[in-house]
Amino acid sequence: MSPKKALVLGTLLLVPVLAFLFLKLFGVNRFSLRTYFPATVDSTLVEGQWRYDTLYHKVPDFQLTSQTGATFSQKDLEGKIYVANFFHTTCPSICNQMSTQLARVQDAFRLKPEVHLVSYTLRPHQDSVAVLKRYAESFRANPAKWTFLTGPEPEILKLAQQGYLLTSPASALPDIPAEVLSKRLVLVDKEKQVRGIYDGTDATEVDRLITEINVLLSEYNLANGK
Repeated sequence: MSPKKALVLGTLLLVPVLAFLFLKLFGVNRFSLRTYFPATVDSTLVEGQWRYDTLYHKVPDFQLTSQTGATFSQKDLEGKIYVANFFHTTCPSICNQMSTQLARVQDAFRLKPEVHLVSYTLRPHQDSVAVLKRYAESFRANPAKWTFLTGPEPEILKLAQQGYLLTSPASALPDIPAEVLSKRLVLVDKEKQVRGIYDGTDATEVDRLITEINVLLSEYNLANGK
């Protein structure tokens, strides 16, 4: 065998060995989602050194009424990853686009009970339980997977503004405050922290949402040793 061929063969044999050693030493690189909206920084003195932990904003507790007429609260979301959005049933285009995309998310995780969808109406005075039920059925929403909520308007608006921290520079829909009207879908983890924000009318963005829900599920599985 010529020296040149021997060098090529040796290089080919060496590559997988080096790859194995790299993975053994440094582990497999794993994509991790960021956490949004840092609230405070907590400092602790440990053995003479200060350690800092960022505390993140959490979606507050709430209690509203679902499309089935049942009371629904943050307690019903314990141990779940969920996607939240704000809409109303007479929205001419944007809300229907968002609901169509959310139906895709529901289908993608139909066998994952730890993933849930929550849609809050911005017009509770017109979106009664019966109206929400018909709207939910038009998008094949499974009540065990996708909850539509109505209730006191001040509570819902406060939740949009201060709970999910949604803002919008301008309103495309009449009679909806610009600061709460948004095309956004919000991904919330089991600790009630925001882990992703997406354009709910963009199919590519919703593809990213589906991917990142899977990433978050993997994070929890790894943390639980699964």
